[in-house]
Amino acid sequence: MRDRIRGTAGVALLPANEADEALQRARTAMNTETRTLMAGIGRALCEIHPTLIMREVTRLSYATRAAADLHGTATPRAVAATGLLLRHMPRVDWPEPVAPVTRAEYGMRLIRKAGA
Repeated sequence: MRDRIRGTAGVALLPANEADEALQRARTAMNTETRTLMAGIGRALCEIHPTLIMREVTRLSYATRAAADLHGTATPRAVAATGLLLRHMPRVDWPEPVAPVTRAEYGMRLIRKAGA
């Protein structure tokens, strides 16, 4: 038993850094669904009250709502989609904004980042 475990472990071992990096990239890669949701959020921000200041709570609520509309409220897929969206949607209040950003400006950034 030990020989088999040792043998398979020797074959399957990759350098820890490469394996960890590949796994992290795969988990956080922007997929088509994320791009579509992000572009939709960007368009909504440009259309609904575009001159208001964009706030972090608005970013969080739009990501949560878009994922819930697609997958249902509080389902595991909605939670995963929200996490991916928030990873790819730039923070509004961090590190420290030089000047306030309007919803339309932020929406255009999202559309550009989504590639739509």
